[in-house]
Amino acid sequence: MKKVFLIGDSIRFGSGDNSPGYGVYVKQGLAGKAEVLAPNDNCRFAQYTLRYLRDWTNCLSAEHVDIVHWNNGLWDVLRINGDEPLTPCDVYVEFLRRIHANLRKLFPNAKIIFALSTPVVEEWANPDFYRLNADIERYNAAATELMQSLGVEVNDLYTVAKGLDESYRDDWVHYNAAGCEVLGKAVLNVIGKALS
Repeated sequence: MKKVFLIGDSIRFGSGDNSPGYGVYVKQGLAGKAEVLAPNDNCRFAQYTLRYLRDWTNCLSAEHVDIVHWNNGLWDVLRINGDEPLTPCDVYVEFLRRIHANLRKLFPNAKIIFALSTPVVEEWANPDFYRLNADIERYNAAATELMQSLGVEVNDLYTVAKGLDESYRDDWVHYNAAGCEVLGKAVLNVIGKALS
C-alpha cells in the first residue's frame, strides 16, 4: 500500500475538539488506498520542524514513503507584543530550503508537496498575539518562489481557505470540522493526483 507522510502545524494537526485539522479527513479519504502517517505533534514553525524532522521519521521506512505533504508558516509570521514576525522572511525561506534538503535525504523516492499557509481573521486576534494576512501572503510568495526553484509542487491552501466565510471558523486562525473537511478535500485532491 502507498504511504503518505503529512507534516504541518495545527491546520493539519488540529486545535482542540472543535478543530480536528485536515489530517483527519485526509486519512479518512485515503482509507484503503494509502496509509497516512503523521507526527503526533503540532509541527509549529519552520525551525521546530527542521529540529524534530529526524525524530518524527525515525520509525518510518523511508524508501516506502511515496508522498510528503508539508506546511510551515503560521507560527513563523506570528507577532507577539507588536514585534516583528517570529521568523524573518529570509530566515523562513532558508529553513524551508533546509527542511526540503532533509526530506530529500530521508525520503529519496517521495514526491514532496508544500502547502501554503491559510489566512486569519485579523480583527478577532489579540493585539499582543496576532498575525497579518499581508505577512502570510508575503511569506507564501517567498515560499512559492523557493519551491518552484526546487521543483516542488505547491498546494495553494491560502486561496482555498480565503473562499470560506466565518461559519467555517473555530477561531481567528483555526477551522471548525466543516472548514477542516474543505481543506482536507483540497489536500486529497493534490495527493490523489500524485498517487495516480
